[in-house]
Amino acid sequence: MPIARSTIAGAVTGVLLLGGAVGFAVGLPKVSEDPGASISADSLPKLPDRLDDRMVALSRITAEDAGTTNPEDIKAIDQIATAAADGDTKASSKVASIYGPSEVRAYIDVKAMAQATAQSAPAQVAVTVTAGGTGLVIPSGPFEINQNGGSHYELREVGGHRCAVAWQQPTDPTTGMPTAGDVPPGSYQTECRAERDGLSYDVYATGLSPDEAASYLDLVLERTASDD
Repeated sequence: MPIARSTIAGAVTGVLLLGGAVGFAVGLPKVSEDPGASISADSLPKLPDRLDDRMVALSRITAEDAGTTNPEDIKAIDQIATAAADGDTKASSKVASIYGPSEVRAYIDVKAMAQATAQSAPAQVAVTVTAGGTGLVIPSGPFEINQNGGSHYELREVGGHRCAVAWQQPTDPTTGMPTAGDVPPGSYQTECRAERDGLSYDVYATGLSPDEAASYLDLVLERTASDD
């Protein structure tokens, strides 16, 4: 059955949300006063079109990935892919102007696109590779945040990686107060970073648990190992 038009509209909303998150490169170490002095863009590993069966580069998603044959949906998917390719290029250029040659790519959970809505976008991942060590991973500063409304932020080590985790505790719909219990993956924003062979690998994820985000950083390292 073709995906409803509103589903693809929800996915587009998710793309726009990620577009605001791709510029996350706070804390990446500036390795030189002359960006690119120690490494060239050609020497950076190329990020894959697919991290796994779930996370596919926004610029490469297809109607088959989304499970649709509806012409309107196919048109919307083409628009998403075109906008994402442009976004990757602009983000790479912006990060490179500060940190030297960089590779940026956005990914989306294609398996969740069929259920996407404007209120519940698919999980997304932005990957950045640039020269230098891991540096500080403190996108919202070094201080822990625990607000009465349920907003939280803290620095963690997850899966052996330096990470910053922000999340919203579920609230009681009648009182608006935070409730006890597990936090759903969709309530998390996580940034994790690792260093290998003089390159920094950064993963910024929305809609994934911290453990999932860290596992995607491991997967990025694995998928780019032969290119280093």
